[in-house]
Amino acid sequence: MEKSLFSFIWKYSSRQQIYILMVTVLTYPVIYILLELPKLIINDAVEGDNFPRTFFGFDFDQIPYLFLLCCIFLFLVVVSNGLKFYLNVYKGRLGERMLRRLRFELFQRVLRFRLPHFRKVSSGEIIPMITSEVEDVGGFVGEAFALPAYQGGMLIVQLGFIFMQDPLLGLAAVASYPVQGYIIPILQRKVAELSRKRVKNIRVIADKVGEGITGVAEIHANDASAWHSADLSDRLYENFKIRYEIYNRKYFIKFLNNFMNQLTPFFFYMIGGYLVIQGDLSMGALLAVIAAYKDLAGPWKELLAYYQMTVDVGIKYQTVVENFDPADIHDTDRLTNDETVDLKGDVKFESVTFSGGAAGQEVTDITLKVLDGTACAVMGPDGSGRAEVLQLAAGLVSPLSGKVYIGEHDLDKLTDSTLGREIAYVGGAVHVWTGTIRENLYYGLRHRPLTNVERTGEQLKVYKRSLSEAAETKNPSYDLAADWHDLKKAGVTDIDALDLKALELLGAVQLDADIYRLGLQSRFDPSMNDTFAGRILNVRKELVARIAADPTLAGLVELWDPSTFNASASLADNLFFAVPSDADITMDQVPDLPVVKSFLSSNGFDKKLQDIGVQIAETMLELFSNVSGSSGLLGSYSFITQEELPDFERMVRIARSGQTRPGLSDNDKSRLTGLAFKLVPARHRLGVMTDELKAEIIAARSKFLETVVKDNDEFLAFDPEVYLPPLTIEDNLLFGRPRVDRRDARRRIDAVIRSIVEETGLRQPIIFAGFGFHVGVSGSRLSAGQRRRIALVRGLLKNAPTTILDDVATGMTEEDKALRENLRSILSGRTLLFGTSNADIAAEFEHRYTLEQGRLSESET
Repeated sequence: MEKSLFSFIWKYSSRQQIYILMVTVLTYPVIYILLELPKLIINDAVEGDNFPRTFFGFDFDQIPYLFLLCCIFLFLVVVSNGLKFYLNVYKGRLGERMLRRLRFELFQRVLRFRLPHFRKVSSGEIIPMITSEVEDVGGFVGEAFALPAYQGGMLIVQLGFIFMQDPLLGLAAVASYPVQGYIIPILQRKVAELSRKRVKNIRVIADKVGEGITGVAEIHANDASAWHSADLSDRLYENFKIRYEIYNRKYFIKFLNNFMNQLTPFFFYMIGGYLVIQGDLSMGALLAVIAAYKDLAGPWKELLAYYQMTVDVGIKYQTVVENFDPADIHDTDRLTNDETVDLKGDVKFESVTFSGGAAGQEVTDITLKVLDGTACAVMGPDGSGRAEVLQLAAGLVSPLSGKVYIGEHDLDKLTDSTLGREIAYVGGAVHVWTGTIRENLYYGLRHRPLTNVERTGEQLKVYKRSLSEAAETKNPSYDLAADWHDLKKAGVTDIDALDLKALELLGAVQLDADIYRLGLQSRFDPSMNDTFAGRILNVRKELVARIAADPTLAGLVELWDPSTFNASASLADNLFFAVPSDADITMDQVPDLPVVKSFLSSNGFDKKLQDIGVQIAETMLELFSNVSGSSGLLGSYSFITQEELPDFERMVRIARSGQTRPGLSDNDKSRLTGLAFKLVPARHRLGVMTDELKAEIIAARSKFLETVVKDNDEFLAFDPEVYLPPLTIEDNLLFGRPRVDRRDARRRIDAVIRSIVEETGLRQPIIFAGFGFHVGVSGSRLSAGQRRRIALVRGLLKNAPTTILDDVATGMTEEDKALRENLRSILSGRTLLFGTSNADIAAEFEHRYTLEQGRLSESET
């Protein structure tokens, strides 16, 4: 990367900068005439004589001549400001383009870093460098040449104008500039050093904060919050000291600059006044000079600010660039080249030495050979060099000396497009991307867009503009809306076949049952596949019939029936007999929905529900006020958290006091109503539901369905003929609630559902629905084992000739043994390198290499 900011700006925007300079030069004569015109208006049009004046062949008397000059002045004001407007917009666009280019360049360099480099820098440092630290560069790029040219030009024009009025006044105007030009850079240099120090300190703070977020569980588990707080506080204090010193120096510079600027008017008043009294200078000229000086202060101030900004932004640019320009960075071609070679043949290490692995692990003089199409175990404990050898075989790291070949190809000379498609690598520390399971499964097939998206009309214009901007900033023009799945590489012809293959592999790695459960808990939009929704409704009917026909099952479920109260469902479900159409609306938010609030108020249920809420809160306080939050009893009731107890205690006290003012607030009433909505009579058994109240609720639900649900799309009614998207697939299958007062009801009903799903062939579509399950940030909603298996399927879907697995399925359980057998069966005929620290597992492989302290200690082939 260019080491200096101006080199970067000139290399990528010289043509635009020259254009800006040319437009800037056009403003100079306009500025000069705008300075000259006021003097002409006063001296010639207002105080002049011997009219008329001739202008472009036309004669003007005094008044028309005054109007003419004023109109010209106004016209030039419009022209001057119009040029400024055009320049500012142009500069802003240029700055944003350059900022986009710079950020992309930095991100691409991150992708080109060699793996060991990431052990020196953390994401907490890299992210602010790409996002916030270079933000000022974008604003500066447009001004880099234009601002000094424009403000400098204005300064020269105005000084020239003053010199033309009187040389002495001109000298007075520039008298302070040499002093300022000498002192201020000296002071600014120290400010720049402090700025560099501050930037580095902020990076450390960002790293500490990021590490604290990532390891928050460890902090709580070890009660280390005080230590981390003290550590961050110390860093913040360091930042405070640096900024305080910067403020002192910056404002001293400002003070000095203002003082020097005030000296010039002193000279004007003294010298100019003397010359006017002596008759050597007209009053109009003195006024014009003073007016010009006022304008002069602006450009000079802007130039000084520009100098400060240049130093500040330049420091930021250099401190960023020096972190993105390691000596051993990969070539751009390795990342962007789309040419691939067939990578088949023996895996060979020839006197390979490597250093820079985890904990500084080294590999020394490794020579080995894994025959094409065979499975080989690479055995060694952690720290033996096993992981480094497997990463070398995957081309993820490069040897310090020696060569690693697959066939006749040196891996260090191959591009990512070949290594990423021809080798499947799954290490012990897998990464799952934030997104759905489907996106993670097919991640290894997304190399380049494979289709062109047809666009017309406005969409085509918008797309062409995005391509144009990408070209201007050297960003890639890949179309995200295109199909990226390399079906051919996966050995399938369409996306349905890809789903089936993924399902087959999920079964092989024993993850299909987990995805099935996630599918049951997923929500499904029937507009995406009405056939699937119809099949679920058919299964629902069959399930209802089977439950009705089996007395042992009938007592385990309370199905939705508009004429009966469902004791295993919440009070809200019973009252509304419907669910909010927006699945993101929680039960705490339902009381605040306008339609709900209006309905409860008009039917007198608002007060009743608040009373129930008070009773529940009162009972909770009696039962749990002296119970510790860690007991788990409070959580089992799902009403109130330990932190909410004091708040509900206040509400109960107010409600029971009978006082009218100040009483319960609207928010208190909503929270009490929400509490009542969560009540499940058969589970909570708090004695607040009487037969009379149940009858009232059943009667009210009819009104709610008639007055609210019928003409309002905010709620969807329970209807045996309708699929309800806000509910999970499992809830839609059952269309009721397992009885919570019967032991094993949930388990036995789940077994029936699973049985019917299998019989009707619905299990597979439900698993595919589970493909849409969102895994959370970096797969946080999945267990470590689930994340590892998803990464395994992702690697297997690539159909790569060489597969490298390290620390995967290395347990001695029957499940892991079966998984290893499945993997060897799937990868039969292809090269497999299997890393393990267990000698018994390594013995399952016909070929084995053993590593100790970075050296090959044993080989059996």
